[in-house]
Amino acid sequence: MEIVMEDFSLCRLKVFNTWDPIEDRNFWEAEIEMPDNYTLFDLHLYMQQIIDFDNDHLFGFFAGRNERHRKLIFSEDAGYPFDGGEYEKILLKDIYPLKGLKLYYVFDFGDHWVFEFQKSRKKAKVEQGVEYPRIVSDNGVRLIQYYEGE
Repeated sequence: MEIVMEDFSLCRLKVFNTWDPIEDRNFWEAEIEMPDNYTLFDLHLYMQQIIDFDNDHLFGFFAGRNERHRKLIFSEDAGYPFDGGEYEKILLKDIYPLKGLKLYYVFDFGDHWVFEFQKSRKKAKVEQGVEYPRIVSDNGVRLIQYYEGE
């Protein structure tokens, strides 16, 4: 699908795992740019791609001051790996600005992978010839969804 540059603005997000349920430590972060007309389901699919998980569990999004504070729940139902439900209708440009809240993505309610998103205040400019979404920077060790023997 070709996206015409005038059809969207960019949303620059810093994303990091709040902790690793296996190693119990925070060790990965990235800065990504996505069209603001992408949905939360698109964000879920892109996260699965960049963290290289199997997309084999339920997921959800919410906003709050921290991961334990759920002030704004975007759907009462979980998203499924290949069916985003209500998350397929919620655009990034419709949820930002969050005014003092952060966006959280929870994947696999058993292992409870939690990722926090912080929107950059710096306005990102759409660049000619660049494919979006994209990773701008990536720090830390890649996450491992399943260790050998699991």
